[in-house]
Amino acid sequence: MPGRSDSLGRTAGGDLFPSDSVPDPYIGRTLDRRYEIVERLGAGGVGFIYRAKHAQLGRLVAIKVLQEYAATDPDWRRRFAREAKALSALSHPNVVTVTDSGIDDDVPYLVMELLEGKTLSELIKEGPMPPARALHITRQVLRGLAFAHGKGIVHRDLKPANVFLQALPDQTDHVRLLDFGMVKFLEGSGSRSVLDSFTRAGLVCGTPAYISPEQGRAEPVDATTDVYSAGVILFELLTGRQPFGGDSVLDVLHSHLVEPIPSLADTRPDLSVAGVLQPVIDRSLAKAPAERFPDAASMLEALEAIDAVSQKARATGAHPWRAVVGLVTLAAALVTVFTFMNRNDARPIERARPVLSPPSNAPATSASIAPSGISSRPLATKAEAQTNAERPRVPARDPWQDPVPRALRPLRDRLDRGKRISEGSLRPVYSFARQHPADPRPWLLAGRAYAQLDWRSDSVERYLRAARMDPGCRGDPRMLADLLTAAVHPVAGRAAAKAIDEVYGAEAIPAVEKELDRWAGDRDTAARLARLRESLAR
Repeated sequence: MPGRSDSLGRTAGGDLFPSDSVPDPYIGRTLDRRYEIVERLGAGGVGFIYRAKHAQLGRLVAIKVLQEYAATDPDWRRRFAREAKALSALSHPNVVTVTDSGIDDDVPYLVMELLEGKTLSELIKEGPMPPARALHITRQVLRGLAFAHGKGIVHRDLKPANVFLQALPDQTDHVRLLDFGMVKFLEGSGSRSVLDSFTRAGLVCGTPAYISPEQGRAEPVDATTDVYSAGVILFELLTGRQPFGGDSVLDVLHSHLVEPIPSLADTRPDLSVAGVLQPVIDRSLAKAPAERFPDAASMLEALEAIDAVSQKARATGAHPWRAVVGLVTLAAALVTVFTFMNRNDARPIERARPVLSPPSNAPATSASIAPSGISSRPLATKAEAQTNAERPRVPARDPWQDPVPRALRPLRDRLDRGKRISEGSLRPVYSFARQHPADPRPWLLAGRAYAQLDWRSDSVERYLRAARMDPGCRGDPRMLADLLTAAVHPVAGRAAAKAIDEVYGAEAIPAVEKELDRWAGDRDTAARLARLRESLAR
């Protein structure tokens, strides 16, 4: 189906069956007597993606099969099996879910959830996007990568075509990472496999426009390889073009190896956040792996540090007569980034061109990197928290003591019964939220639903939106428990801890201490909770 983008976002190309006169042998076939193939969604270099239906359950899924020449090649079959193993270990809201795999009559196949939306490569064709959206998408990419790196897995082929923007009921961008077929298992990880012919010296793996210098030289790779590719994507989202190019594949590879890192400000002069983000671009695109962020979690932390400081700049910039303070705040953002970059004896960046926007741009600069779809009200600073502590707090109350609107009852009932939540069941909730912008309950339900799905970062964002809308709704019986669960999550933990501090403050200490007792045998989790308790007690 040429030109179609559906499910895993593949656009048909390189087909073995480009003409209607050549029937697709897979359509109508049932793999392992369970998966009936309905239609082809797209094709890549070695595989096809199909829409299929589970014969017994009637559930629609996406199935990836190898093309015939690859299916009979031992190396490609081994790589395909490695992808199945990698994805089955990655249960994360920003990674596509693999539900099954197998071999039917010498045809290897991979079963994944069927997604609706489009790839990031399709979105990029529309040109540079607002910094808010670019950073919102990049943070999600980094969350998925951080989870993979924590499992000892490197993607190695990160590119916009492998970043899928899933269509959600609230119409916000939700990232799902695809195609871990180039995956490499890190040394020392529990899921490590023996390096095979795909990682031997002399073989280049990856896509030229997003490839790291070490990949271009066919050298060993690690998590910093994915960091480099993420830096290329961030640059492209902000400017509308790739940082390194050329007329041929060899030219592109050569540019990655020797060309200096381009300036955001020079490439897109109207980009008000160029000076703040340039240090992140510089470090993520460093030629030497040792000079980059060590992994995706570190790059994510740097972006979140900028976001936090910039939110404070927005609050200051709301008063034009104090615009000069905006410059000071933005300078502080750079200091924050450089401090973070140089910790743990990391090498300093060789070249950075911080270009601060003029005072009149201060409000737009900070507002532009607030998370998409979420209230841009900044988290409280310590000084603000002290001031708030002196003021009477809105009493906490259970918002569900009021009659529950009919539109919210089905989802609330499913959650109360512990039933699995589908994305479709959230549509009436978001519709109600648009019609009743002052009611926090749809956002509380969304936060609870995403927590059940283990989409912790999304859950935190929805809960925080509800609390900012109505501080008294912190009496919701599930919110604090779900936020505490997220607070010990390796990726969502930082945002969850900030949310608990903002919404509950010292009120949350007894609940945190209960969690500490429960996790007493887990040193890392207990340490995170202890830090949270100390922060709340200040």
